Amino acid sequence: MSRSNPKKDCVALGDARPSIVPAGLPDWITAELIEETIRVWQPYYASILTPEEAVTMIQSVGRLYQAISSGSSS
Repeated sequence: MSRSNPKKDCVALGDARPSIVPAGLPDWITAELIEETIRVWQPYYASILTPEEAVTMIQSVGRLYQAISSGSSS
């Protein structure tokens, strides 16, 4: 699936099933990353993780990385 065009309805071209990537996300958040996040974290949750919850996890780690990498080196 090409991420070069903004997603409007979350349906991949030529694919009858909807994409798990919600519209409006950065290009680095792919369906594969969401699926891998769910696969890794699902054993630690009693309820089934949704793609939206996985995206929240991914974005939180992204913000943590930005905070750590932009800290002062003094």
